[in-house]
Amino acid sequence: MSKIFEFKDVPHTKTVGRGTTYRLVNESVGAQRIGVMLVDLEPEMTTSGIHYHRNREAAYIVLQGSATLMLNGTEHHLKANMVVFLSPGDRHGITSTGKEGFKMIEVYSPLDPDRVDV
Repeated sequence: MSKIFEFKDVPHTKTVGRGTTYRLVNESVGAQRIGVMLVDLEPEMTTSGIHYHRNREAAYIVLQGSATLMLNGTEHHLKANMVVFLSPGDRHGITSTGKEGFKMIEVYSPLDPDRVDV
């Protein structure tokens, strides 16, 4: 069943330290294979430690601000209008680095998080 809604109507939000994750598309709206989150971080905020997913692919679409992405042991600097593709098994973690905070959309599949902390 298709759905159209505004961010403010998202039933699942999660506060992560000094940031918020809005789960826009997941099982709660009827998705079976794809998930979409809006990640909104305050300055110098880490989303999570280094981890990987056994089976999940993900794409990050950077909307605002800057961040450092640790990806398989290499540091990458992200800024607005950049896109990141992560394959299953990629070890990754993000830290907001700008004074204005950091916003990105994460699209992932499958929905099962299968997260492994490193």
